[in-house]
Amino acid sequence: MRIYEDREVKYTKKALVEKKCDLCGMAASTEEDSWATSSYKIDETEVRIEVRQKDGTGYPEGGWGTEYVADICPDCFRNKLIPWIQSQGCTKERTEWDY
Repeated sequence: MRIYEDREVKYTKKALVEKKCDLCGMAASTEEDSWATSSYKIDETEVRIEVRQKDGTGYPEGGWGTEYVADICPDCFRNKLIPWIQSQGCTKERTEWDY
């Protein structure tokens, strides 16, 4: 869940002031909207392939419409989204990584 507030900068615009998990409500830290708790701890959710649903009308000079954007904290990603994807038939398993 992204929470916006109006800020005046010669005009009024929406500014991101807080980001929360859309499933559990956990707030991201203020640094780069990350859920990691320290600079050495890695606990992130990264979308490498953009998955979105977008509809509307588009012309060469512009367009408009609506789209879905979801923010999911690492805990909900592991404990809610992955089990649901697996229940739908996904057979991918957790793999190890290092550097």
